[in-house]
Amino acid sequence: MLRIPFVAVLVIAAVARAQAPGADLEHVWIDPAGRGSLTVGTGQTLKQRDFRVGASLLYTNGNFRSFRETAPVPLLHDRFGVQVFGAVGVFRWLELSANVPVYFAQRGAPELQVAQAGLGNPWLHARLGLLDATKLVSFAVGLGVGVPVGTAVAQGNGGVEFLPRAMVGKVFKNFQVGLELGGLVRPTVDFAPVTGQASDRVGSQLYLAAMLGGINLKGPRGEVSLRGFAPLTGGQPGLEGQLGVRWLVGDVELFASVGPGFWGAPATPLLRSYAGLAFANVGLTRPPCIEGEDYDLPTCPDLDRDGDGVKNQVDLAPFEREDLDGFEDADGKPEPDNDRDGVVDLSDSCVNVAGLAENKGCPDVDTDKDGLVDRLDACPEPEDVDGFEDGDGCPEPDNDRDGVLDGADRCPLSPGVLEEAGCPLKDADADGVPDFQDNCPAEKGVAPNQGCPEAKKQLVVLSRERLQILDKVYFDTAKATIQKKSFPLLDQVAQVLVAHAELTRVQIEGHTDSQGKADKNKKLSQERADAVKAYLVKQGVDAARLTAVGFGQEKPAATNDTAEGRDANRRVEFNLLKGP
Repeated sequence: MLRIPFVAVLVIAAVARAQAPGADLEHVWIDPAGRGSLTVGTGQTLKQRDFRVGASLLYTNGNFRSFRETAPVPLLHDRFGVQVFGAVGVFRWLELSANVPVYFAQRGAPELQVAQAGLGNPWLHARLGLLDATKLVSFAVGLGVGVPVGTAVAQGNGGVEFLPRAMVGKVFKNFQVGLELGGLVRPTVDFAPVTGQASDRVGSQLYLAAMLGGINLKGPRGEVSLRGFAPLTGGQPGLEGQLGVRWLVGDVELFASVGPGFWGAPATPLLRSYAGLAFANVGLTRPPCIEGEDYDLPTCPDLDRDGDGVKNQVDLAPFEREDLDGFEDADGKPEPDNDRDGVVDLSDSCVNVAGLAENKGCPDVDTDKDGLVDRLDACPEPEDVDGFEDGDGCPEPDNDRDGVLDGADRCPLSPGVLEEAGCPLKDADADGVPDFQDNCPAEKGVAPNQGCPEAKKQLVVLSRERLQILDKVYFDTAKATIQKKSFPLLDQVAQVLVAHAELTRVQIEGHTDSQGKADKNKKLSQERADAVKAYLVKQGVDAARLTAVGFGQEKPAATNDTAEGRDANRRVEFNLLKGP
């Protein structure tokens, strides 16, 4: 099926008539990879096996002008055509691409005798990525070759053309910038016999182009580019601007661009516009590769997402930190049984020391030195010497009889409460709210506001099992980026944890609804829990106190059959695993 339009183009090219000299008047092309603006590169290249293909309608007005006396006279009034393009990443550092222009309607002055339709000169491009997003900027060099098979007269032909260029750019959080410097090397064609003007010449030129545009967000994003031309063998200096909009709908991008041209006779048009679509298997721009920031894992192979010393490109578990206990290997994945005693680490109470399965992975010990190993000893601990012994030789499990066993009781001889680890209640600020329930233990407040002053509205409630939050942690859709409106809530969580050092182990749990694939949901929930942990650490919470776990859709809090239930299931919880 694809052969029919291709053959038709060749037929049109063969039969089109043109009496003026053959020359390729075009000097602006759609960038096939589309990493920067529609026409200006930023130094980014497609990575291996990434690709982008598309087609664009194009229109120019006054593309060929001759200055006669003081006023420009357009000899090629209008051009309508289509430009088909495609690009593919061959290696991480090499991108190949092509443009094929076809003109299907042109209107020109009689003396130009322009062909009505025809094939423009196809272009083949190679681009080498020398710096990528892991550096401060992206930088690439490229070479394009124009193949002289197009129809003559304002469409193509005129000899082989070359386009060497260098591109540099940087991607920020919400926008990107780029700069491109290049030279167009092509045969010089004199149109003076047609126009009667000695300056009407098309030849080689230098150009400098710049762009400013948004990054790959859902919905429309704008861009602006400016390109200046300096002739080397003919014509006049010129300037072209383009104002464009791009809209990503799924994997398909819709785009349109329009802009004026100034000076640059005879090749610079008065107006140039594009409208088309493209398909890519990856986003057109990616966040920069900065450790600690949100980034695309395959794009940043030299970083270390889980901080285990194994780079992303060889890490078999890039989101799971490898054990740092001397039993690491080079694959980035924790060993299931580090001490190789036959008891997997999840069930091993002594993960770094070989032991016995019947002793939960620990070796036999005799703590009280009574000749009987602990696993067979009803009272393996040394006998109490605190006056609360009985006649069986075993210490009392709760000497002060306050319900907190001595092993966990910080005040084993003074009755207390569980929330104070067996010690008597404390109220440091004397506001009537016990310290273990007081969000502001050093500042007098009121009970309805969790022991804080009324002016400090509290969104966190301390309980025995968890830190209950009275609002949600909001993220960008399908991302682990925390929205700014959740910063006050997380700041308060951090303040409570800093004030309550006795909460030594807090598990941050990420949960999702059941929409989408389970494995993707679990990955997203883990990334969100990691993002919350990173935020709390930045606010001064010791990272050793925090554990981040993503459960995905495994633990719903409500039904997933209603919108309200799904909203309730998309949540972050703070559970207390160890402490009072």
